[in-house]
Amino acid sequence: MRKTFTSTRSQPGPSGGLKFFGDVVVEGLAPDGGLYVPSKGFPKLEPSEWLRLAKMSYPERALVILEKCIHPMHISPLELRSMVNRAYGENFASESVAPVKQLTEEQYVLELFHGPTASFKDLALQLMPQIFAHCLPQMCRITWSWWPRLEIQAVLFSVGSASLKGVTGLKLQMTAYKEGNVRSVSVLSDFDFCQRSIKRMFGHSSLTGHLAVEYATVLSTANSINWGRLLPQVVYHCSAYLDLLRRGAVTFGNPIDVCIPTGNFGNAMSAIYAKQMGIPIRNCVISDFISTGQDDLRGRKLVVSISPAIDILKSSNLERFMYHTSGGDIDLVRGLFMSLEKGGRLVPITTTVNSSDSVSFS
Repeated sequence: MRKTFTSTRSQPGPSGGLKFFGDVVVEGLAPDGGLYVPSKGFPKLEPSEWLRLAKMSYPERALVILEKCIHPMHISPLELRSMVNRAYGENFASESVAPVKQLTEEQYVLELFHGPTASFKDLALQLMPQIFAHCLPQMCRITWSWWPRLEIQAVLFSVGSASLKGVTGLKLQMTAYKEGNVRSVSVLSDFDFCQRSIKRMFGHSSLTGHLAVEYATVLSTANSINWGRLLPQVVYHCSAYLDLLRRGAVTFGNPIDVCIPTGNFGNAMSAIYAKQMGIPIRNCVISDFISTGQDDLRGRKLVVSISPAIDILKSSNLERFMYHTSGGDIDLVRGLFMSLEKGGRLVPITTTVNSSDSVSFS
């Protein structure tokens, strides 16, 4: 069992820097302010493996894909199977869990609203709390943030209801909510304020140290900053392509274009990871950023929509995207995102889009 995760802002060396799967799930945000990523990328499945998965149900697909990404010493196959079956069972209104429906001749819609709270986040948050509870050290308490519009605990409406539903019955240390183990506190503000405030708390060593020493309590996150939340989202992108394979809409290797509404860029980032695993996805991510090499938030106002999940200006998972597309250049990533945090913009960089739809930076 090896440490296989690194922060987007730290250079792992012989003396350390890498983390175990359980560590990154419990910590959520890295101590240096970066986001955790697999140091060696995602495992890639052979076409024959994908074709075999096409015949399976959603829970069966999820189990195989997650087993590729989680070492059995962290979560045994038997325990993982139990978690997956609990996550994607009768609590979903559709037997398919995330069915693909044909819209027009060559357009399909992936339905992600069949979970207990009708949020696409149910696909991750019915599983993530189980993984989290498994990884949490004994005798350790947790204060969990789901921002925003609600924090510590901060909860966006869709993420909040999905999170509360997911953790019910798992962490008895949490104080009372309607079902006994969680409490939400509302903040009259937007996502970016909450996310900025919580990241500041996580980076406040005297606060986190005091909580750990005096109360055996750690802070963590349940939004897509947390690797345990992002990983299950990879599954439904893979599953959508497998459904198209099963119905004969594509043959394996035929690429599909994916249109993804995204706020914190987690939904889009999970599609990129699905592509790394071998699913032939094409996606033009953040067109302004790719075409100009800049992400300038100065003077931009948040436009409130009917879907608070995408009412976000500063997308955290963009940092993961930058890390991978820059070849793991942590100096570049750290500099760019410190510039964004302090000055409201990424410093100009030159970008080119190559034929494989990835982005290179110079």
